[in-house]
Amino acid sequence: MKGTGIRRLAVPSAVSLCVACVYFACVVVICRSALNERPMRVGSEQSVLEDEYLWKQTARIDKEAENVTEPRWSANVTLGRLPGWPTEFPSDLDAYRTRVLATPWINVTEKHRAEIAPWVWHHRGLADNLQSQLDAGSREALTEMARLGIVPRASSLANAAFVVLIRNRELHAFLATMRQLEDRFNRRFHYPYVFLNDEPFTDEFMHAVSANTHSNVTFARIPHDHWRVPEFVNEGQATRAREQMAARGVVYGGSLSYRHMCRFNSGFFYKHPVLQNVDWYWRVEPGVDFYCDLDYDPFAFMRDSGKKYSFVIALRELAETVPTLWDHTLQFMLERNITSNWMSYFVSRTGEYNLCHFWSNFEIASLNWLRSPEYAAYFTYLDRAQGFFMERWGDAPVHSLAAGMLLRRDEVHFFDDIGYRHDAFARCPASTSAAYNRCRCPDEPNFDTSPGSCLPRWKRLDEAEWTHRDTREALRLVSERRLFATGVEPPIAVERRRWYDFFGAF
Repeated sequence: MKGTGIRRLAVPSAVSLCVACVYFACVVVICRSALNERPMRVGSEQSVLEDEYLWKQTARIDKEAENVTEPRWSANVTLGRLPGWPTEFPSDLDAYRTRVLATPWINVTEKHRAEIAPWVWHHRGLADNLQSQLDAGSREALTEMARLGIVPRASSLANAAFVVLIRNRELHAFLATMRQLEDRFNRRFHYPYVFLNDEPFTDEFMHAVSANTHSNVTFARIPHDHWRVPEFVNEGQATRAREQMAARGVVYGGSLSYRHMCRFNSGFFYKHPVLQNVDWYWRVEPGVDFYCDLDYDPFAFMRDSGKKYSFVIALRELAETVPTLWDHTLQFMLERNITSNWMSYFVSRTGEYNLCHFWSNFEIASLNWLRSPEYAAYFTYLDRAQGFFMERWGDAPVHSLAAGMLLRRDEVHFFDDIGYRHDAFARCPASTSAAYNRCRCPDEPNFDTSPGSCLPRWKRLDEAEWTHRDTREALRLVSERRLFATGVEPPIAVERRRWYDFFGAF
């Protein structure tokens, strides 16, 4: 109709309809792909795990980590024997190990060395190889190091290593962690890695890990003595204890392997033969994230500033896993007449353990401190108390309480400039700090400021002498609490408790 200003709509052809359908299908595919790749954020209404202590669950493996199949650098990986170790072994290695374990040994270190020798492998990294050539005067080595981005070794490097307790199935999770650790720090320093396993490492694991770093890498099996239930523990009672904890829903309450791990990290890893000539360690676990670039050497910092233990996250332990750890620790201090200038960090107003500890999945510390007679005596005391198996003592509170007893506060360091995530808990430097500019922190709550963090307590802690009298008083209060729980506390203690509880509220 002329003059109306209305145009008639054209009837679409079959070809146009087909094009439109294809276009629409492409849009749907692209949108679904984008949604799948978007990281999932857990809202308050979304319960991933029923247990409130998410950090005690098995470390989650990111989708990116699961897809890591190629080495970061292409390299010819050659595995050989550790220098100075045996190189020839019988074909029947199981029979060899059985024979070694049955042989009387005067020196337990030599026994462990002989036992694990067939399962100790070493890869000499490219950085160490080129450094040796450079030290011999090779200009070609310097050119090659520049091409590969390998920084020549500094003379101030500490005698240190990354120590990784890991299983073969955790390879891909660790490759993602290793990539971050190399990019953020180790590509400039080339500290070696030491991998420990209660089972032999697979060729796939050793080759993949070695191809992802220019540093030296050593793989070793754990001695049998370090990963077993000791003779003085009644295995029947230990089994029943695990079953009871599992029935109550305690995290890892029914796991024997978890207890082996905690006991090994508490009292044996620093005795491993491949670490005997190492002074410092940085513990690394698979699946963790590192958020900040480090342009200095934490090992050298610890050594030069007189530090012996360090941490990045402080939190509270599960009370049901350590019901008597505090009692045994106080009894040990009483018998040894141990004093401290910051043991009060771990004590509540009522004399009980407040459950604060330094999370040991990240720790940089002195191996010589752990090898000291004082620490050895504490671990032996705890081991004989059987709490690693009858309860579920973790290595984190053991290391923490040992530091509180045996180290001065100025010998313990908080690495505020290291951004870190383990499982569902992450921390980063404050946004107002200079270190924050060297970090790529996730858009997640900072655990440092959460109600479950013990870091605020650490920061406001004043040094206060903890004496023999304080230990005795704490033991008395703990004992009275236990009597109160059973309903047999004497009246005078009940009255005293009322006043403690009243003033403790302020």
